[in-house]
Amino acid sequence: MKETKTVPESSAHTKSTIIIILITTLVFAIFINHELDNLNKYSRYIAENGKSALFHEEYINQKISLHLSRSFSAGEHKYAHGPLSPAAICQRMEHTGNIYGLNLNGHTFPSLPGTLQTYDPDCKKWAADVPGLLFFNNQIGDTSSKYSFSNYTGYKFNNTRYYIDLKNNYIYIDKIVNTKEYTFNNWLIKNHDSIDIKQSAHTIDIDENALTDLEKGESIVSHIYRDGYTKNNIISLLTPIFTHGDIKGIILTDINIADLTTSFYTRDRPFLWKFLTLYVKDNNTGKIIKFHSPSFTLFNTGNSLASITKYYTLHIGIDVQYFIITNFWIFILYILSTYLLCEYTKYHQTRQQLLAQENITDAMTGLYNRKIFALTLNKLVPQLLKKQVPITALAIDCDGLKRINDTQGHHMGDYAIECIGQAIRQSIRKNDYGIRQGGDEFVILLIGHTYHEAQAVLSRIAEALRILDKQHIVAFSSGCYQLEASDTLEIALHKADARLYAHKRSNNTVRRP
Repeated sequence: MKETKTVPESSAHTKSTIIIILITTLVFAIFINHELDNLNKYSRYIAENGKSALFHEEYINQKISLHLSRSFSAGEHKYAHGPLSPAAICQRMEHTGNIYGLNLNGHTFPSLPGTLQTYDPDCKKWAADVPGLLFFNNQIGDTSSKYSFSNYTGYKFNNTRYYIDLKNNYIYIDKIVNTKEYTFNNWLIKNHDSIDIKQSAHTIDIDENALTDLEKGESIVSHIYRDGYTKNNIISLLTPIFTHGDIKGIILTDINIADLTTSFYTRDRPFLWKFLTLYVKDNNTGKIIKFHSPSFTLFNTGNSLASITKYYTLHIGIDVQYFIITNFWIFILYILSTYLLCEYTKYHQTRQQLLAQENITDAMTGLYNRKIFALTLNKLVPQLLKKQVPITALAIDCDGLKRINDTQGHHMGDYAIECIGQAIRQSIRKNDYGIRQGGDEFVILLIGHTYHEAQAVLSRIAEALRILDKQHIVAFSSGCYQLEASDTLEIALHKADARLYAHKRSNNTVRRP
């Protein structure tokens, strides 16, 4: 049996459903777009918040620079005697190989919180600076000012600060560093030569123009580079220190992954933070520092970009999981409403198809009834003939149906009709049409079959009837006609009927043996 046309009501239901789904989808898209717009605005807030934090680190550098400059310029007389005098400090000097300094292999000089490294064994040149370096550590935690416009407070950084002295050729690190494991050779110069700021600064990827600005007194930043000490990509902030009008040294602060995380962390929306992917990309070199990502990711719904400096761009991605979780109710409502609308349409389509099927189906045999001619075949047959598809019509009726009704009862007559109908259904293909015209008269249209191929179908029907007819009372007669290009369906059926009745008159019927 074929799929049949549904009544227009099914099409109307489908169109209505499509319109409603389109409307709900549009509303859903508008809602999600609004959420995306809000998150894009919040991404800009994240960027500004992080820039404020990094600017605050620059402020700390500048504040330390100011105090160190004043301390170094004050002279040595204040600490001429006592535990911080040059003589006392020189007594505590250590060396590891050709590296000299303080706290090289442990915290052996408690007055100084960090490590001082130099190639110069003449400690008198740099020992006078040590009292000033004490302030280097103390000021890190004391950065607030009652006259500052900044409200950036409560953020704890875990960065590393260095002081590189260009006059006395040493480096001071604000943490204890095991010199046996690491020496800051990129800044230290052997053979008592002076530290070449241009040569050393290139090791942390600083532009020539930026170096010129540094020497003029400006704070600068490096490009992203791989740090030899931590083995990670970092950014460095550099601030100069001047004494008596000349540059004496540089404060260098490393901004690492933990510091970037601290800077850009959104305290007011901690749940959102779990689904953010953030990284800083160097616009010149293409290097990145990826400092935050979700523990599990599906895919990012967007990638917001924000300029940090002329060197860096912040990339912010929000994983789709955030939208699913925070807008769970709207997702469920949209999916449920769409599902129910589709099921509603499917129900009506199925119902209309069943009604249409019943409308053209013979209840007794399950074959098509006469209505299939007007609905389908009157249009289909001419189209197939134009394409030169062979079509053969078979006319079949039950032999002796009146005798069976009169002698064995009408229920046996119905039995005979049902047997023939079932035999036809079992013997034809899905693209063929088996039709009960009325009473015991049947028509079969074989699509793509010639006259000779139709004989095999008749043989299959006879064999199927032999198996189905348990009472051995059913036989049938047939007429076969292959349509020509000029034939109409009506003419073909008449010719098949004529051959059927000719077959009967000559008593050359197909019966059970």
